[in-house]
Amino acid sequence: MELDLHHGIGQGKIIHKRTRDTQNFFEYNAPYVCLNLNQTQKIHPLISLNRFNCFSIFYKQHGYRDRNKNLLNFTKNIANKYNIKFNRVSFISIPSTLGYSFNPISFYLFLDSKNELVAILYEVKNTFGDQVHYLSLGDFSNKKFKKNMYVSPFIEMECYYKISVKIKNKSNFFCAINQFNNKDRQIFYASISLDLSEIQFLNVCKFFILNLLGSIKAILLIHFQALKLFLKKSKFFKYSHRIKDKLYLD
Repeated sequence: MELDLHHGIGQGKIIHKRTRDTQNFFEYNAPYVCLNLNQTQKIHPLISLNRFNCFSIFYKQHGYRDRNKNLLNFTKNIANKYNIKFNRVSFISIPSTLGYSFNPISFYLFLDSKNELVAILYEVKNTFGDQVHYLSLGDFSNKKFKKNMYVSPFIEMECYYKISVKIKNKSNFFCAINQFNNKDRQIFYASISLDLSEIQFLNVCKFFILNLLGSIKAILLIHFQALKLFLKKSKFFKYSHRIKDKLYLD
């Protein structure tokens, strides 16, 4: 698999499907950026790293979550620790729009000199502001991870994920997440399908107008779906304690 794009933007289609007791399905679109972390000096007048803009990626929201520690050094430290040989890192994420974002998952794609994928770091957040990382080395189909962070009040902690990533062509990114309980029964499915296009002045301006309220609509939709599950009397699991940033290896 290879991803051959310097910097890109795209509309991601996100699907959530609950597959046990209370059936529930919804989908929504969200704006994504794909940034080459090795070359971030000039991206676009409307897109900034660690600075307020129409679209922004803030260091305080990713990686070490420290406004003074950049994402490239974060990925280099991960690579050194786990002996990842790479040429560049593509970072795929929902950016902050006018300073606000809701970003459940971001991806650090470690690519070699031939743009082949050698490792993926999944950065997962919940609505409480917790964050964990899952690192996958080598094979990227049905990688199994134990659930290590509270995400939904309607799904228990005793679960595991199987995550698959596919890059169908040089500008298409797809990720599927299947969640299973401790009896190996599938209970939840989510996916992201993203077609990226090259960053150009006019298409970013249009992209900003179309997604001005994207993150706000997404967070309202997610809470609306949670309300529906509550009214349907789905089993409720209380949020227990805050998780400090951790990394888990496959």
